Amino acid sequence: MMYQYIDSIRSLMAKVNLVNYRLSYSELRMKSIGKKLKEILRGMGIEVVGFAPVSGWDTDPLVSSRVAPVSRPRSIMKNARSVIVIGIPISPATLGTAPSIAYSEAYKVINTMLDQSSQRVTMELMALGYDAMPIPRDGYHGLDGLRESPSAFFSHRHAAYLAGLGTFGENNMLLSAEYGPGIRYTSILTDAELPYDYPLCSEVCIHCGLCVRTCPEGALTRGSYPDNITDKSKCIERSAELNHKGVSPCGMCIAVCPIGKTYNGIYQTAEALEMIRSYQRK
Repeated sequence: MMYQYIDSIRSLMAKVNLVNYRLSYSELRMKSIGKKLKEILRGMGIEVVGFAPVSGWDTDPLVSSRVAPVSRPRSIMKNARSVIVIGIPISPATLGTAPSIAYSEAYKVINTMLDQSSQRVTMELMALGYDAMPIPRDGYHGLDGLRESPSAFFSHRHAAYLAGLGTFGENNMLLSAEYGPGIRYTSILTDAELPYDYPLCSEVCIHCGLCVRTCPEGALTRGSYPDNITDKSKCIERSAELNHKGVSPCGMCIAVCPIGKTYNGIYQTAEALEMIRSYQRK
C-alpha cells in the first residue's frame, strides 16, 4: 500500500513537472519570437514596437466602447491571439511645417515604410509556422471612402494604446511620452503568442488645449477621449481642401503638441516657413 502511494505521488509530481516544463518552454518561445521580431524591425530602423493580446479589445472599457465587434482582431482573423504594433515617428522639424509639401511627402513615405515593415514581419511569422495578417496603414479608399464611412476597418491607434505605446490626447490622437502624437502606426494580427505589453497607467496628455485652439476648422473640443470626439466631417473637408492643393493632410493639431520633444514652437524662420507652405497646387 505504501509503495502504491509513493508511486502515485511520483506520477503526480512527474505530471506537474511536465506542465511546468511546458509552461516554461512556452514562455521562452514567446520571448524568443518577440525578441527576434524586434531585432528584425530594429534592423529596419524601427524602435517603436508593442505586443497586445486580442482579449484587450473585449475587456478594456475605453477600446470596447469605441471599436465595434466587427472591427476587432478576432473578427478580422478568427485565430488571432496577438496584435503586433509598430510605429515610425515623424521628424519634428518636418511636422513643424504642416500643412506643407514637406509634411505631405514625409507622411506618404512613412506610410509606405510601415506597410513594407508589416509585410516583412508577416513573412517571418509565416516562416516560423504561424498565421499572420498585416493591416494596411490606411484601411479606407481616400477621402470619398472616409465621407461614406469615416473610420478605417481597423484602428491602429487603439491597438497602439493596448500595446502600451501611449494614451489618448485631446486631439484624439495617441500620444507617446517620447514622440507625442507625431508618430504613425500599423498593426499585424497573428496566432503567435507573444510577451505582451499593456496600457499605460498614467496619462500622457497634459491638457494644455493647444491642439483645440489651433485647429482651423474647430473640429476639436476640450476634454478627455473618448468623452470628447473629433468632428471627423470637419477634418475630412479640411483634408479635401488641402488634397486639392497637394499638401494634405493637415497635421496642425499634431504639430503644436508640446509632448515628446524639446518644444520651442518654431523650427523654421517665418520667411522659410511661408516659402515651404507656398508650394501648393493652384
